[in-house]
Amino acid sequence: MIDEQLISTVGALRQMLHSLAEPSGQEKQTKSFLMEFLCHNTTLHLEDNGQWFCAIHEEPGADETIAFRADMDALPFGDGAAHLCGHDGHSAVLAGLGLWLEGRTLGRNIVLIFQHAEETGAGGEICAQALKAHTVDRVYAFHNIPGWETGAILLRRGTFACASRGMTLNFHGTPSHAAYPESGKNPGFAAAHVISALPELVNSGRWQGLTMATLIGAQIGEKAFGSAAGSAELWLTLRAWNDTDLHTLAGAIEDTAETAAFSDGVRVSHTFCDIFPAATNDTETLDRVEQICREAGLTCIEMPEPMRWSEDFGYYGAFAKAVMVGVGAGLSWPQLHTENYFFPDDILPQTLTLFSALAEHG
Repeated sequence: MIDEQLISTVGALRQMLHSLAEPSGQEKQTKSFLMEFLCHNTTLHLEDNGQWFCAIHEEPGADETIAFRADMDALPFGDGAAHLCGHDGHSAVLAGLGLWLEGRTLGRNIVLIFQHAEETGAGGEICAQALKAHTVDRVYAFHNIPGWETGAILLRRGTFACASRGMTLNFHGTPSHAAYPESGKNPGFAAAHVISALPELVNSGRWQGLTMATLIGAQIGEKAFGSAAGSAELWLTLRAWNDTDLHTLAGAIEDTAETAAFSDGVRVSHTFCDIFPAATNDTETLDRVEQICREAGLTCIEMPEPMRWSEDFGYYGAFAKAVMVGVGAGLSWPQLHTENYFFPDDILPQTLTLFSALAEHG
């Protein structure tokens, strides 16, 4: 049973973090505040890694090390930033686990990873190196998820959250006077061909699971009616249940673009950004997590399919057995990334129970 005082302390911490919201890569105040909080309230060893940090519970003679990860960044909003995804709650709960660890002997080392830049996918790849540095055996994380029963632990075998990446296609032709379009090479038609080909590419039946290519936007030439377009740019978000399908889809789009460009005598290049590998749960470890949750009195629900959004926790699975679970934020709770959303403090007891039970038995 989680102590009411701990729940109250973590709730107050969450509200303070909410007021410090900073976008990805700029979490200086948030990081500093969390480090000061843990320094003043725990004897954890703090490891400052620049944009992020670890808090470490060490026990002499421990034969294994497990880790917990939470993200610290917020989303751009208006002229500033706002915690519209609940990372303030994730970090507050992880700090709460640090408080819970005080004076306990568990027979294992515990590494708490406070990660920056999850929203852009830039933080996970960097912070996952902590698992290798500390020889971590298993790593855990949770994400609050609106639309599900308050406090329920949401389990997903295999992929928890989709792989995704942003893709930019740049087409380069030769501009001309609008009265003499035959004198140039207009890349707009090749760009349009790729757009029209997207539905057939994603519905080809070759995929192992849900695979998507979402058209985000495009720019062809300039709004200058005396000149035919000499350049074009497409912005896509690619998404799939697994990394293999995502890689294959990207290759198919590249081939389609190159064929269309060659046919029209123009050039094409591409770049990727916001790269998220699939967050895939280790089956054996997830089975153990479910058992521990049920023994702790937590409600468990099996998710029928992965979350469509992405989570850079996927990087952690390359270095240790990794499990991410969801925690229901409420059936009618506002959706993530919307202006009415905020982390529901009503799930603090369940999230603290989850992390403490895993620290003790996971």
